[in-house]
Amino acid sequence: MQQQSDLPLISVYMPTFNRVDMVQRAIRSVLAQDYPHLELLVVDDASTDTTWDTLNRIYADEPRVRLFRQEKGQGACAARNLAIAEAKGEFVTGLDDDDEFLPNRLSSLFQAYDDQYAFVCSSYFWDYGTIRKQLYPDAAIVGLKELLDVHCLSNQVLVKRSRILAQGGFDVQLAAFQDYDMWIRLVAAYGKALRLAEATYVVHVGHELGRITTSPKRLAAQSYFVEKHLPLMNERNKQNQQFYRLVMEQQQLSLPRLLFFCRYGLWATKIRYYLKQKLQWAIKFRQQLLSKGIKGLFSKK
Repeated sequence: MQQQSDLPLISVYMPTFNRVDMVQRAIRSVLAQDYPHLELLVVDDASTDTTWDTLNRIYADEPRVRLFRQEKGQGACAARNLAIAEAKGEFVTGLDDDDEFLPNRLSSLFQAYDDQYAFVCSSYFWDYGTIRKQLYPDAAIVGLKELLDVHCLSNQVLVKRSRILAQGGFDVQLAAFQDYDMWIRLVAAYGKALRLAEATYVVHVGHELGRITTSPKRLAAQSYFVEKHLPLMNERNKQNQQFYRLVMEQQQLSLPRLLFFCRYGLWATKIRYYLKQKLQWAIKFRQQLLSKGIKGLFSKK
């Protein structure tokens, strides 16, 4: 590993809201990085629990951690934008307060960074509580048309701070698809993205397995997202975004409709959704198994 003075500063931005325990786990994972030249900017988005007091009590004297608070809740995008505006690093990357970095996260992304790409990201783990599943385990160079088909990158990337600032930051109008929107704008402006095969980011989804994804806000955000990027889309992109809308709304997919959507690629994903509708009992069992493990299924608690 190079000396700190030889390495550019990487600024990690982290919004948080009412997750006093989870945010500490996330912060610890940043401070445990083997990349030596970093700063962490945590923005509390008007938490109503003990998050702000706890952060100040534990991290006020930690030189690598900078704490900010939005007195009025403005959402994750505004919190990210505040952190990026205050960041001192040449590079920035993000971490959600319920997730964590593996120890070589920053060093592996930095070593792979190349200015010819808009940014670099990596495969990642979904942690269900008892089982981890790796998503997008193959290295890839992802262009705009592929990205407009499906979000095949990750929710966090390593990118030059100047590039995010040039795009005006994250879109505060979006209640969902915030990272997807930003990555599309960066790829459109700076070229293809590089995705690494090694997973160095952990998304903890065990506490969200029961979350409803058909909320009006999420559906409205998807409509806004599609309309915003419609000028960039070809027919394949439009149909695949329409399929994703169908999935979000948990609509039934007939066999003729399945065959229609398969004309536009991503056929494995579409067939899997079709089969899931036919095997709902198995899906529920799998979710419980991933969350609780075999022993947990038979526990009386």
